[in-house]
This record gives sequence, C-alpha cells and structure tokens, in this order.
Amino acid sequence: MNESVNIRYLSEAEVLSLLPSVNEQITLVERALRDVARGAAHQPPKVPLDLGGGAPFAHAMPAAIDGLGGRVAGAKWISGGGGAPIGGVVLVERPGASGLRGIVAAAALTAARTAAVSGAGLRVAPPTTDRARAGGALSAAIIGGGVQAATHRAVLQLLAPGAPVAFYSRRAASELPLLPGDRVASSIDDAMQDADIIVTAVAFDTAPRKIALNSITPGATLLVIDYAATISGALVAALRTRGAVRVITDSAAQFDVTRAAGKLGSALTGAWPTADAQIGELLSSAASGGALPGTVTTLVNHLGISACDLVLADAILTAAEERGVGTLLPR
Repeated sequence: MNESVNIRYLSEAEVLSLLPSVNEQITLVERALRDVARGAAHQPPKVPLDLGGGAPFAHAMPAAIDGLGGRVAGAKWISGGGGAPIGGVVLVERPGASGLRGIVAAAALTAARTAAVSGAGLRVAPPTTDRARAGGALSAAIIGGGVQAATHRAVLQLLAPGAPVAFYSRRAASELPLLPGDRVASSIDDAMQDADIIVTAVAFDTAPRKIALNSITPGATLLVIDYAATISGALVAALRTRGAVRVITDSAAQFDVTRAAGKLGSALTGAWPTADAQIGELLSSAASGGALPGTVTTLVNHLGISACDLVLADAILTAAEERGVGTLLPR
C-alpha cells in the first residue's frame, strides 16, 4: 500500500515498543512546554464532557505545535476513571500533508507524557531542602501505586539516581515498582516525612486524607498529578504560612479554567491559588541563570496538555514509519 494515502494505527503494545528513552521523553516535552509558554503552540484548554453522575471522565484535547519534522496538529481523546481503565487515542496530522497521518493509542503515551512533564518540572525546580542545598543524598515519596507510580519511578531513577522512594498505596507491595532501597510506608505522613521529592498520583476520586504540615519538608518539590486529591488548597495555604511556596504548572490557561470549574478545591477543602509560573517560562529563565535563591517549597501541579502528547505521538509515529510498525488503514 502507498503509505502517503493511508493512516497508520499504533496499538498500545506498539506504542510501548516505540517510546523513546525517558531522557528523550523529557527533552521532547520541554520543547513543547517552552512553545506553550511563549505562545508558539496553539493550546486551548481541554474540553471535558459531562457523561453523567458517577461516570468516568472524558476529555477532548486539541493542539497544534512544531514537532521534530514540522508543524503538527491533532487532538487526544482520553477517558476513564471511576474504576474504569484510562484509555483513548491521539490523532496526528501534518497540516497540508494529505490530512490525518496517524492514530496512536493513548494510555501508555499519557502515562509517559505525564511523568516526562514531572521530570521537566523537577529539572527546573529541584528541591531546595537543607539536605539538597548541602549536596546530600536525596529521598523521595510516591503516593499512589498505579501506572503513574511506575513511570514516575523511572523518572526519579534518572533525575535522582540512588534516591530511595517510600511508597504509600492501597496496592500490595508486589504490585509496586520497588527498586532496591525502596520501602512501603505505613501511612501517607510516614511516606512524605523527610522526602525531598514527593509525587502525588492517586485516583481523582480518592477521599481526602489529612496530611500533617510537618510531613512536608520545607524546600521539597511536590509533583502533583492528581489535581487536588492529595494536596488540598487548604494545605497549600498552610504551607504558605510556614515559608516560601511557589506553584508552577504546564499551562496557565488550563490551570485557570480548571480552578474556575472547582476541580482544584472547593470552599470545603480550600481552593488552590493561581499558578506563579509555567514550567516553560522557568525552563527559559533557568537557561539564563534564573534559579530562585533560598528555601522554596515548590508545587508542580500539571494537568495534562495535548501539545506534550502530540510531540511524543509525532516522535513515535516517525519511529514507526522508519521501522514499518503499525497497521495501515485506507482513507
């Protein structure tokens, strides 16, 4: 078949086999985050669909951005939660190049993208705890035990090599991505205590849990990928009464829309404040020596933007075309 007039479909297994290295994933999303921050990408907020009470979430997420081979446009459809598995597809096209180029299964891609954006956030906002500032050995915590625990453990292994991780999850230890030196904590406070890096990755519908303020070390970097399910707006406010805190995100527009919809806290739990900066902005300022002085607790609350999905899907499709992987669908 003539590939130029066909659409390439990649299954979940094929996506997993084609994912670039973790370091390359982070580098790709960093490019996307810079483009979003400087307005070079067209990144509207995601469109949530109301599927009825108690139903899984469903989001339509369009974007257009410069990929490795030129402008890329497309959208991700993603759904799941509420006990249902998360899945979907990313539609990718090169504008002016015969329409839709590929359909890429989105579950593994989303898990990789989320962890890669966390990695970009950690690179630009490393912990400033006393131990980190003294050059000591770091430690970390992961709250949650699903697929995001595995992808984030890989990111921590790359960016904080040798740092032991304390896991707190409802899952059995045998289901967790434990590496030598890691442990299973007895409580959320036990996991977070003395951690320089904290990942919160619980299911969105997890019931709120009280977290002691002193469980979060001043200067820690928190990679928050579960909206306000673990870190409430009230806890953020309490952290700010204790010392310097900054909130950074992947897209200020997406963050503001999500806050306005009440998905980052409520009058009962306290709402998150507005974000202080976007990751892409800080990546650019870091390249110019714009690091913050002193001890600053950083909350990297990123909500997922399709510009990052698209650059990963574009790279995966390019690899598939080079290797002849995937199923060609007639138009």
